[in-house]
Amino acid sequence: MINDHPYEGRFTSRVDGKRISKNVYAKTREECEEKLAVLIVEMKTEIKAEKERRKQAASV
Repeated sequence: MINDHPYEGRFTSRVDGKRISKNVYAKTREECEEKLAVLIVEMKTEIKAEKERRKQAASV
């Protein structure tokens, strides 16, 4: 599958000391950059929601 998609984008984040890494693959560099931008927004949203959930659970 990697041969059909010569471009790879990677986003790595740390949450509570754990490393979370996600990859995107695309046929063109522009497509890869677009997919990576979407992935970064999604990951940051998920991380923020998880932090809020933990914050609420700690205050209860």
